[in-house]
Amino acid sequence: MKRPAGTLLIVLWILGMVGNLWAQDSLSSLRCGSRLVVLGETKTDVAFKCGPPLHEQFVGEKIVRTRYGYDKMVVEEWVYNFGPTDFLHTLRFEGGRLAAIFRGERGY
Repeated sequence: MKRPAGTLLIVLWILGMVGNLWAQDSLSSLRCGSRLVVLGETKTDVAFKCGPPLHEQFVGEKIVRTRYGYDKMVVEEWVYNFGPTDFLHTLRFEGGRLAAIFRGERGY
């Protein structure tokens, strides 16, 4: 069966997007003014140090194994824009704790 060329382009585009996500390196800390945010901090700590995010997004739930069985953790992302002299930063929270920090494109 022959597939249309458009289908191949869509598949290649999706693979490219997934590759870009894997290529992003997670940072271990983020400076908000004179305050430092590190992995493992709570959402409350981050909001106190960096202020409210530009955007908050519910990503989904993650199933984790605990010593009592399995549990669900809420996964969400906050985006911070520190202006045109810095980059956009996406902070991923899992179970209310900072799990990853990603640097994006130039801020505005």
